[in-house]
Amino acid sequence: MILGEAIVHKLKASGVESVFGIPGGGSSSDLLCNMSEQGLDFILTQHETTAAIMASIVGEVKGIPGICVTDLGPGALSMAPGLAYAFLDRAPLITLSDRYNNENVDYALRQKVSHIDSFKPITKLATTLSTTNWNSMLNRGFKLTTTPNYGPVHFDVPNDIVGKEVGEDVQPGIINSYQLNPDERFLKRAVKAIEEAKYPIIIAGLGINFGTGNQFSLLERLITKWNIPIFKTGKAKGAVSDEHDLSFGLFMGGKLEESAMNKCDLIIAIGLDPVELLPKKWSYTNTIVSFSEAPNNEEMYYAEIEVVGSIENSLEFVHSLMKESSSQWKKEEISIYRQQVIEKIDYLVDGLSTNRVIQIAQEELPANTLMTTDVGASKLLVTQLWNSVVPRSFFMTNGLATMGFALPSAMALQHLFPNKTVASLTGDGGFMMRLPDIATAVQNKWPIINIIFSDQRLSLMDVKQMSKGYEKTAGNGFIAPNYVAFAKSFGANGWSVNTEEELRCAIKEALQSTNHMPNIIEAKIDASSYQNQFAAIREL
Repeated sequence: MILGEAIVHKLKASGVESVFGIPGGGSSSDLLCNMSEQGLDFILTQHETTAAIMASIVGEVKGIPGICVTDLGPGALSMAPGLAYAFLDRAPLITLSDRYNNENVDYALRQKVSHIDSFKPITKLATTLSTTNWNSMLNRGFKLTTTPNYGPVHFDVPNDIVGKEVGEDVQPGIINSYQLNPDERFLKRAVKAIEEAKYPIIIAGLGINFGTGNQFSLLERLITKWNIPIFKTGKAKGAVSDEHDLSFGLFMGGKLEESAMNKCDLIIAIGLDPVELLPKKWSYTNTIVSFSEAPNNEEMYYAEIEVVGSIENSLEFVHSLMKESSSQWKKEEISIYRQQVIEKIDYLVDGLSTNRVIQIAQEELPANTLMTTDVGASKLLVTQLWNSVVPRSFFMTNGLATMGFALPSAMALQHLFPNKTVASLTGDGGFMMRLPDIATAVQNKWPIINIIFSDQRLSLMDVKQMSKGYEKTAGNGFIAPNYVAFAKSFGANGWSVNTEEELRCAIKEALQSTNHMPNIIEAKIDASSYQNQFAAIREL
């Protein structure tokens, strides 16, 4: 077969079902035509960043690399924020881009950008396929992207090779599913430390999401059986239900957690990736036991005992070795802490508050809703207040922390789970960055419920400028569309709400809609409380 056919055949044989992107006139169009002939689903997006984020979410959820394709030059470069998301938020992703043919690549100047040089800092591998290396190189890519730390790989596909015959047998890509066992010496030391701690606290991070799924029940059993309360980072929300009696809630490394962390005498870090931590020196002096698939080479925190290997296997061994617990935590303490968190960030405003928008969404949406959120002033409140009750049900960007994440990730989830409720809580700044993506949601009949915190400002920048002592902020206001008219112009459903009751009605109507169209709910908020809320949550 020709190379274009062979690449698509290999993707299908590896379990890939969908590909995202915007094709160019070169090899990507050839691949797209071969996908159509072989029944591989192609999702046309309105921007390359959207394609890369969507493919990354597919990789995170399925454990099989997400795939995106793009044109050369500006098309490829527009994919960079999505690649950086996959790199810093640890998502399995393979990207394929057009490239000038071998005869012209060193001659042509128009749209000439070295993709490999551009992408090396934000990928685990960036290279070029050929008619002789394509099979082994794709094997390498599949293995690299699914090996901790997970991340993206990129391949240029020269325009003149996709139509050439290749003789190799097509093999499925090799998904790294090795379950490495941890060293028993360190396991025994870790278990001894956990057994002796009087006030241990688990901090679960994004690493807990990778495994067969059994790691979640093992984690819940650990905290329940041995009375060990748990914090979760934003990427790990839902690993144990936020409504569990021993759930402290969100760990951010900020002010809110100080009272609990000051009492703690042992931190049990489970999948806690340093990429999720605030960009400041680790301030806690507590002894740390770390369980992770990858060594703690960054040393953003120092772990006295480090257990490296499959988290799922490590938790199995902990259960087999642990015989007692000295934990003196009382469930009432955790309940009081959670109530204090809500009180510290609850401020009265004249109109609709961000807090109430989140709480009403929680009350009206199904408990197992797949929720995404964006970056901005609202993110800190969404991650604190939204309760995720099942694993892998909350999606955010913590490593890259890029605006414009909520809608693409919600679209990917709705594509993967057409019968589930998918919603996003997003600031209007982030939503504005992805307005054209509504066309993709309409085209594919994805009934996502997009709830927008609308104040027509980059409110996070307002807060940061005020924190520096400026009485008047500058450069943060923008014009927003009439969201209802915008939605209707695409055939989507739209509401604009000013009150709590209007918001409830809009969410109920969106849930009851039967036209399979995306839903846009503009919640006009009073953002005046953000400054005080940020001061309570974390340092700026």
